[in-house]
Amino acid sequence: MLLELAIEQFALIDQVRLAFSGGLNVLTGETGAGKSIILDAVQAVLGGRTGADVVRAGEEKAVVEALFDLSHTPEIRRALAEMGIPLDDEMLLVVRREIARSGRGTVRVNGRTATTTMLRELTDGLVDIHGQHEHQSLLQVEKHVELLDQYGGSLLQQEGKSVDLLDRFAGGPILGVREELSGVVRELAAIREDLADLVGDERDRARREDLLRFQVEELAAAKLRPGEEIELEGELTILANADRLKRTAASAFAALYEGTGRQLAIYDHLSRIKGEVEDLVRLDPSLNESLELIASAIVQVQEAGRALGYYADRIDDDPSRLHWVEERLDQLNQLKRKYGESVAEMIAYHEKVEGELERLAHSGELIAELQGREEVLGQRAAVLATQLTEYRSRAAKELSRRVEAELADLGMPRAQFVVSVEAPAQATWRQIGPRGWDRVEFLFSPNPGEPPKQLAKVVSGGEMSRIMLALKVILARVDGIPSLVFDEVDTGISGRAAQAVGEKLARIAADRQVLCVTHLPQVAALADQQLLIEKQTEGGRTFTRVFPLDEAGRAEELARMIGGAELSPVTLAAAQEMLRSAGALKAGLRTA
Repeated sequence: MLLELAIEQFALIDQVRLAFSGGLNVLTGETGAGKSIILDAVQAVLGGRTGADVVRAGEEKAVVEALFDLSHTPEIRRALAEMGIPLDDEMLLVVRREIARSGRGTVRVNGRTATTTMLRELTDGLVDIHGQHEHQSLLQVEKHVELLDQYGGSLLQQEGKSVDLLDRFAGGPILGVREELSGVVRELAAIREDLADLVGDERDRARREDLLRFQVEELAAAKLRPGEEIELEGELTILANADRLKRTAASAFAALYEGTGRQLAIYDHLSRIKGEVEDLVRLDPSLNESLELIASAIVQVQEAGRALGYYADRIDDDPSRLHWVEERLDQLNQLKRKYGESVAEMIAYHEKVEGELERLAHSGELIAELQGREEVLGQRAAVLATQLTEYRSRAAKELSRRVEAELADLGMPRAQFVVSVEAPAQATWRQIGPRGWDRVEFLFSPNPGEPPKQLAKVVSGGEMSRIMLALKVILARVDGIPSLVFDEVDTGISGRAAQAVGEKLARIAADRQVLCVTHLPQVAALADQQLLIEKQTEGGRTFTRVFPLDEAGRAEELARMIGGAELSPVTLAAAQEMLRSAGALKAGLRTA
């Protein structure tokens, strides 16, 4: 449940902090005062898309912060735990979103940085917002199957009692079967792509096979070996400098071990010095450490001399080997231009094209295998689509009945609402999409004796609002979302229908939180809390202000909604009576 909402520099709002209660929270005010701005801020703090245009003129950023009570939403608490976001013992969630004029914003969830995508996923199922134009989606037939599946997939119980019909098929199977079908359809699409490649133009396939065979043969003939290029480059350096390496190594060996001309070798010098120091050690044992170091140096000179002598003898100035290495490196460089940046990449490419060539060589067998797999998956898709049709048809009857019951409560007792589910007359699995093969459409007749028709052809604005409200009421009973937001769902409604809408919202609010923007006094009178939204001008700037109303303030606001800006004893008395009647109605709802 949404407990508090703080808004700063957002559209016309400079700074406001709102506290919401459980039950029905109503926002009222003149048209253009900024009521919907509050709901836009709620949408933003839930991760909704928003741009820099919401930042108040002259400011660098807008800030929206919300405090939620998660005590009744265990799935969101689990999601927080999976994200490593702490939650205190009071089960409170604090979400802060900053929208910068520069375009870069920040999101924090209980003090931890998050992305808007994470925020949307986390708060999904926390608040359901029904915008004032959402009812237009009812005119989009493709949305009807989603609403039906949402109903069938969520409904496990009705008014606390198990419903055998729906428990058996609507709770899990609609969504489970649809998910499985979607996976099967994806597999079918992948198989069709493979078949298209294999059964494509025969000449193109032959040309491709020739190219692959040439590449495989060329790479096989090259006999590539991992690490070969590095080894060859090292050998090339040695061969290109063989003469210098040989001469320098031999000279160093002679200086260390053999000596040249009249010059004694370093080894001989060290041996003489060792003998002299040995004589000194007999006179002063403290020189023994120096003697050991000299002895060690003699050993190291011997080892270095032998190694250099062996190296000088081993170095082979072989022009033919140098030529071969240069040619081999040139061959590898030419191959790299075609097959990869390194020998490792070329080996990987070789393995890949070998596999593709093998696949093409056995394309006939593979085509038969894929076609067989396609047929098996197609038959499975047909079974699943048939199940979906059955499940939807049965759920559609229950949904139709429930919508008609809700519409009767909303002042349309003789309206007909039909959820039509039609599968193709001679359907095959090739006509199946991720959602099956059904065409789902909502049909409506406002008057008895008239057959139900497409919504767009028969429904008025007020009727559309009531149909959407009826659907929302039904879905609200099964989806478990703790907070519902309605933005002017009473558009085009007046009189007794307006009273029915208010009572319907009050019934919903009996066991969950509802936020509602309304122009109707009949709806506002039933509020558990009423907030007045006003637009004021100070110092040449326009501000939106929010005022919680007490009982007297509510009576005045209702009187204004009834009779206009000027209050009169008549409208004030009517407002007070409306509040008394609403209080009695709400008391009855609480005890029902």
